[in-house]
Amino acid sequence: MLSASFLEFIKKEKLFKKDEHLLLAISGGLDSVVLAHLLSQNHFSFSLAHMNFQLRGEDSNKDETFVRKLAKQLNVKIFVKRVDLDLDAGSTQIQARELRYNWFDELMLEHSFDKLLTAHHANDLLETALLNLSRGTGIKGLRSILPLQNGIARPLLFAEKSELEQFAHDNSYIWREDSSNASDHYTRNKIRHYIIPQLLELNPNLLSGFQQTALRLRATEEAWDEKLQDISKKYFHFKGDDIEIDKSILDKSHVVVHLSELLADYGFHLSQLQAFDFSRVGAQLFASNYVLSVDRDQILLHKITDKQHIEFFPRQIDIKASIIETPFGNLKFEFINIQEVHFSENQNVAFIDYESINEPIEIDLWHEGDKIQSIGMKGKKKISDILIDQKVALPQKKRVMILKSGGEIAWVIGYKFSELFKVNNDTSKILKIEYESSQSI
Repeated sequence: MLSASFLEFIKKEKLFKKDEHLLLAISGGLDSVVLAHLLSQNHFSFSLAHMNFQLRGEDSNKDETFVRKLAKQLNVKIFVKRVDLDLDAGSTQIQARELRYNWFDELMLEHSFDKLLTAHHANDLLETALLNLSRGTGIKGLRSILPLQNGIARPLLFAEKSELEQFAHDNSYIWREDSSNASDHYTRNKIRHYIIPQLLELNPNLLSGFQQTALRLRATEEAWDEKLQDISKKYFHFKGDDIEIDKSILDKSHVVVHLSELLADYGFHLSQLQAFDFSRVGAQLFASNYVLSVDRDQILLHKITDKQHIEFFPRQIDIKASIIETPFGNLKFEFINIQEVHFSENQNVAFIDYESINEPIEIDLWHEGDKIQSIGMKGKKKISDILIDQKVALPQKKRVMILKSGGEIAWVIGYKFSELFKVNNDTSKILKIEYESSQSI
């Protein structure tokens, strides 16, 4: 039954053909093991690719041993790569994804594979949609994972996790369990363990119902993209790296939503555009490498040079303003009480004792020789050394900003806070600052 549905889905979505050579990303878990067996049973030409991140010690090595044995059992070639993640360089999930897909791209090119296969299924489809919804999203985020995109095919999207489990048990397949899947440390797991079970109580057919919803959203996305193309052709005039936007576009309803979609590739976000005053001639909105400027008859999108970035700094600011725009992102200022202070490892949020602040308040780029007394330190440390310790790449170093109060560095924005401005038990007025980077990812 599952095998027939598998072949039907591949045919309906035009994922791949029997004469194509496929590369299957395999972890050793249930989903990718089932997919490997289905490919083998139906005589597809494929190889396996497994990356060992070595994060779970001997368990990671056992995963590798398992997939090597599976490849031998199925008589297919396997590629294995061991990597060491930098645990101090941010999200291990993001690092792992980048490393895996960069390696997959190398294998695809070197060995002339036609498609990369992943074992995403119907549960992943819903989880991703809910995860995107929790963060704020558009049509693309709600329609979730596509069966085929950018050479990556997902031939199990039609199947629910329970169907894969039943199929594996019926055929006496074995697989490896990843202990991290049981952890509630990750937001996706919280959605999987708590939210979806409650939704299934309301509607046991939730997963199959959402697959239909996803199909409708894919059709809606196509119509939306056509609408955006029409708007672009009518109002956008491309001049090299710059764009001249006819100001009459402001007469359209939902114009900010349209602009946020059309300008997303340039680093602009919906929340930025909603707060921007398009009626004020001379107003400017900065993204990582672009600035949006309001002229009399046009809205101009201009690529910023490093020289223009430098000319923005230093800049005195009024912290009573709710949002301060910079070439590299926005700073949001808010006065809160002590009960609202929630310290975390998020370096993009700072809590400052307002009474410790002195004028002038400035935003500037850091300079060689600048020092800060980080929280918990008795002396000062060079910012250059801090950035080296945190393995900040050279292009990013040029864009690191500092917040200064009365000439003293209060915050290396996104990296380190100052001991001199920290909140303590005697603090009566607290300034919360959030930094939202606009740099393209």
